[in-house]
Amino acid sequence: MNRKVINPKESRRLLTLLTIFALALTLLTLQPGASAQGDNHTTERFTENLDIVIPASDGCSGEDVHVYGPLAGMIQTTTDAQGGTHVELHYTPYLTAVGLTSGLKYQAKGPGQYHTNLTQSSAYVFSGVNVTQLVAPGSTANLFLLETIHVTINADGTKTVDFDNVRFACRG
Repeated sequence: MNRKVINPKESRRLLTLLTIFALALTLLTLQPGASAQGDNHTTERFTENLDIVIPASDGCSGEDVHVYGPLAGMIQTTTDAQGGTHVELHYTPYLTAVGLTSGLKYQAKGPGQYHTNLTQSSAYVFSGVNVTQLVAPGSTANLFLLETIHVTINADGTKTVDFDNVRFACRG
């Protein structure tokens, strides 16, 4: 099996880009004119597979950790009577994580939550918080992936805020 060792921050940015892409697809499928008829709500479910290796330098156990499995997601989109669109993205990790040297098995815990609001005349705001835990058995420290993201684009298309902070912490 060919696994690529990558920086988890880069993989989270890829996941964030996939998330934004999923949101864009959702917005493109909205029915024109729905806002004139009142509130419109849709729910879409999806699954994305994740397959990364967290390098020992970013982990807690001193070894590379292979993380793989599905992320189950749900996108809820509501268009209000004023033409504003509100999108919630929620995903839950059903991941397996295994130490590549010791075979130590971690249990992944989530979920992640992202939110965006779009109006016809104001800024586009995308924000979210993701806390994914890799819980280790016994006395081995647990690995926490903590991500905070916020992007604001003005009505004229100017990006005024672009913040994506990904960090790791060992706890327990």
